[in-house]
Amino acid sequence: MAQSDLLTELDRHVATLVADPSTTKVDTKLFSDAELILPNHISPQQTLNLVKSLAALLQVIQVDPAPVVNLLIKLLEPFTLDDILAFEPPIDFVTGLNTAAPVCINRLMLELLGKATSKASDAAVVAGLQGVVGAVVSCWLTTGDVGVAQKAGRLIIDLLRIDVVREGGLGQGLMWKRVFGDVDVYKLLFSLCSLQDEHKLGKARISLAQARLMDWVSEIAVMDWATVVKSHHVEVERAYGVTEGEGLLAFTVLGMVDAAEDLLMGVSLVDFYSALLGTKSSTSTSPALEWLIAKGVHDRTAELYLQDSDSIESRFLYGPAANYLAKYAELYPMHYLGSNMAGKVNAHLLVALDQSPARWAHAESPKYDLHLLASVPRTSLLVHTSSLANYGNRSPLSLLPSKATNADVLNTLATIFHGPQKEELTFPPSASSSEKGSRDDIEASLTRMVYYNYLAENPLFWQNITRHADTIALVDLALAAINVIAAVTTANWSTTSTLAMPNATFPTPPSGHLAILSPPALEYTLPYLLAPAKSFSHLVGGRGDSESAAYRIGVAKHGALKALQRRIEEQARAEPGEGYDEILATISRRVATGVTGNREGEVGGRVATMDM
Repeated sequence: MAQSDLLTELDRHVATLVADPSTTKVDTKLFSDAELILPNHISPQQTLNLVKSLAALLQVIQVDPAPVVNLLIKLLEPFTLDDILAFEPPIDFVTGLNTAAPVCINRLMLELLGKATSKASDAAVVAGLQGVVGAVVSCWLTTGDVGVAQKAGRLIIDLLRIDVVREGGLGQGLMWKRVFGDVDVYKLLFSLCSLQDEHKLGKARISLAQARLMDWVSEIAVMDWATVVKSHHVEVERAYGVTEGEGLLAFTVLGMVDAAEDLLMGVSLVDFYSALLGTKSSTSTSPALEWLIAKGVHDRTAELYLQDSDSIESRFLYGPAANYLAKYAELYPMHYLGSNMAGKVNAHLLVALDQSPARWAHAESPKYDLHLLASVPRTSLLVHTSSLANYGNRSPLSLLPSKATNADVLNTLATIFHGPQKEELTFPPSASSSEKGSRDDIEASLTRMVYYNYLAENPLFWQNITRHADTIALVDLALAAINVIAAVTTANWSTTSTLAMPNATFPTPPSGHLAILSPPALEYTLPYLLAPAKSFSHLVGGRGDSESAAYRIGVAKHGALKALQRRIEEQARAEPGEGYDEILATISRRVATGVTGNREGEVGGRVATMDM
């Protein structure tokens, strides 16, 4: 159908719906076709006329207006906020944002207001619209539709972000004044999330609102920490149990959630603490961390992980508390090491990770403990002299097995042995980036020591890793083993540490790829990587799930080999004539054969079995 014919038919159908909305059925296919074709093929005047017709239809339609709204959203894409506000009669945003309206109408209002998020002057205009910001806040916190809630919360965040007052910026701060300075809007953040007003919304809807507010506050805290901490309207804060001088953050953390009565919200609250830690300023501390410590939240959260309890609350909150400590140790390593937390965590990990080979191989993995282990600074994983013995006289890393093991353990070892992630250089470097770079160099050096210490205690490590990697019957375990090979190959190590290396009978090269090419790894890793990929096809016939799994393992193996190839290329350029060219030629020949490699002459025997 030609565009002109489609437009004519749509105009006729819209006119019929307006004239007789009670008996005329909406032609959803016609609206769908119009949404796909018309916006890019009709003139601006035709677009404007159609928008007015559809707006009139929305006033009288008695069935689901979603097809009409979807077309309107598409037609209004090129319109600016000024264009939208110039419509006659004016758009009633407050009514359209009421949760009693259809969800698609809420979505339309949010789409239109979203046009203000690209210009600070437009955000200021929205801040000045009577009742609109409060309507967005109410819609965000009370709607039962997840998509609308996300869109409304994101709209407020984006409007605040574009309107931040900063040196050289265009933000006027009017949106901030509306949200935090307007007592009616500010009060909504408390009243719609407080259990004091449970009778108005119901506990389930209040719990949803609380979760949304926590996500929102963590983002606002990154933009302006002072705003979420300080008091804005004493009478509002006092009415909801907030100590005088405190603000929205104190309500959200200390007064909003009853974790004892609602364990799921307790989980969300601990996750919120972790999100707050992201507002960091250095590896030593941040306003967020200091605030959490001052309010006793930090120690209480740590105790949820460290305590020896089998209560329902402990079982629910153990994992989130472990994740909080992992975030703390990762983002604030100097603070973590300078406190007594490192010793307590190590002591707990030594108990939590002390499991029998059968449990490691077949029981549920202690994934939260492993995640925490992978996040702590490497120096706390080394056995130090007595002057630094607050970390303990045994490393919890030594409890991770490489033979009777599981995928989580191997992925944890891969993360630890790889070292800190390399970040892109920025110019000029900031003070925080310089501090992080210095810290990362220390971590890179300690990572190398951790690897060789573990290898000294586990001389069969690489034999076990390649055996797991070749066991395609256990896909996750095989992929995790290959991940270990790739992680060490591409490891970010340095040799700046002055601590003594372990007394080992094997070489301790300065880089991961050279460690792969040195005993005890060499006799296992290189033959494994150069061998053709294995397959189940000759046993099961066709290409079912087993063959697909074998191919996934083959792809991972080929990727690890290519990573080694790139590192050896760099090594050969840096040290010509040292024999790396021959190794590189061998690796390159295997890489060139692709994922599967050359299988000529391979008859049976391609399925690795488990050691029983």
